Amino acid sequence: MSFADEVRGVALRLIDLLEQEGMEYALMGGLAVPVWGIPRATYDIDIVLSMDENGLRGFIDLVKSAGFRLDPAHEAGFRDALQGMEKILLEWWTPESRRVEVDVFLVTTPYQKAAFLRRCRVRLDGRDAWVLSAADIVLHKLLAGRPKDMADIQNILAIQGVPDSEYLEEWARRLKVESALDKAIESARGEAS
Repeated sequence: MSFADEVRGVALRLIDLLEQEGMEYALMGGLAVPVWGIPRATYDIDIVLSMDENGLRGFIDLVKSAGFRLDPAHEAGFRDALQGMEKILLEWWTPESRRVEVDVFLVTTPYQKAAFLRRCRVRLDGRDAWVLSAADIVLHKLLAGRPKDMADIQNILAIQGVPDSEYLEEWARRLKVESALDKAIESARGEAS
């Protein structure tokens, strides 16, 4: 089994836990890209949770009891941030002692609230799962801005065209990534011709 397959298995285990407990989540990141675009291997997991502090405590207890590990600082309340979006880090160790990172983003910003309300129910490896919309995956990828994120945007645009263009353009402007969006769309249109 490849490491990418192991990562996917850990993601499915986490989705199953969240579904069983009725916790509000959405898959994002590289594992969500194939839902809307061209598949690629990914080696970490990104999810977003919408819950209050009591819900987060329940989530932490749940994943710890299932074998995930959490940095003690995050367990005590520390939050990392990426572009203003709060997150905690979980990890899972495979039987081969390979570490799978799970970035757990928390819905704390107006944009995240809007994105979470637009999440979509999809079929993923024989189960129903929540995934952020294609437009919101593009926006998250624009915020991260790494070369692999820009490639993911191209993959989504190649399959979806420009998803929910008014929403996408409005939030790109508000998040101050509109020039990156314009470049991505221009590049996608250039490759399509």
